Amino acid sequence: MARQVSRCGPGAGHAAPLAVTTCRDTTVRAWHLARTPRGRPEPEDFVCHSIPLEPPAPGEAWLEPHWLSVDPYMRTRMQPAGYDYLTRWRPGDALSAWGLARVVASRGPWREGDWVVGHMPVAERCRLGPSESPQLPPLVLPAATPFPERWLHARGMTGFTAWLAMRLYGRPRAGETVLVSAGAGAVGSLAIQWAQRAGARVVATAGDSARRDWLTERLGVAAALDHHDSDIASRLAEVAPEGIDLSIENVGAGVFEAAIDALVPGGRVVLCGLVGQYNSPEPRRSPRNLSRLTAVGGHLQPFVVPGHESAHWARFQQDMAQWDAVVAPLDVVDGFDDWPRAFCGLFGDGGARGVGKRVVRLR
Repeated sequence: MARQVSRCGPGAGHAAPLAVTTCRDTTVRAWHLARTPRGRPEPEDFVCHSIPLEPPAPGEAWLEPHWLSVDPYMRTRMQPAGYDYLTRWRPGDALSAWGLARVVASRGPWREGDWVVGHMPVAERCRLGPSESPQLPPLVLPAATPFPERWLHARGMTGFTAWLAMRLYGRPRAGETVLVSAGAGAVGSLAIQWAQRAGARVVATAGDSARRDWLTERLGVAAALDHHDSDIASRLAEVAPEGIDLSIENVGAGVFEAAIDALVPGGRVVLCGLVGQYNSPEPRRSPRNLSRLTAVGGHLQPFVVPGHESAHWARFQQDMAQWDAVVAPLDVVDGFDDWPRAFCGLFGDGGARGVGKRVVRLR
């Protein structure tokens, strides 16, 4: 079971990372933003620098990340405007990510060999120490914890996002029809399973045939549609002729419009993300038929994760601790040097996508 330590780490998964500080005798490599991406991000948008790192002071520790996350929301941090709920990355800024690290040296309350889960620099080694962000201290897992990678996905920030979307906001009910876009991704695949546990019928979307096959064969959705299909609205009407009661929106663009058209009177839309629009000149563009929500008495609930931790993180962990059968695969890219390729692959560059949560394995 994870235990929380005192207020000494990142907040909200998307807030201040664990500090990397300077010294004269030790250096580590860390990824930085080289330039603001224009359109789809490319590996050349990132640069790896050697930076100084001083030994831990009293009350601090050294961490060696073993796993680092890549997530679509990171693209929003590279936008020149908007998305004010988190700090933007400018050219030259160090990158940070949700990760799983080992304590390799400690002068604080952490034991060497223990695992630390939290938001940390995209670096080969970093320092853990007091932080100004009290909402979500890093989780510390004993060294012998089996499968600590669970805290990268199902019990980490993507799991929390799906939990908020379904358990707090969407609240699917037995007999309802639920649409989950980007259903083979990290958040979508968990949202599907929450809906199924509630007894709902689930229709999902994915951008390629292999991922759609996984949705039907492994997760057992009623239908898997291509969200790149220019006639996605007709395809959705065929598989959900009576409409949808709840839409979990992760993509935006055409599938978002189709979901609104298919919404039954009093239906709900929970807006988790607009991944399909993040690389466009208008990443926050509203669907053209948004006014239909008012006409049918529908409800649109956008949300961001920061701000939910104090009230809901503990309950989320309790729910997940009781769910052994959750399907939560990791889409693994090996090597610190390939972190940019892994990130760019979220948007169609850098090789075929797997299913579930994309992570980079450093060690």
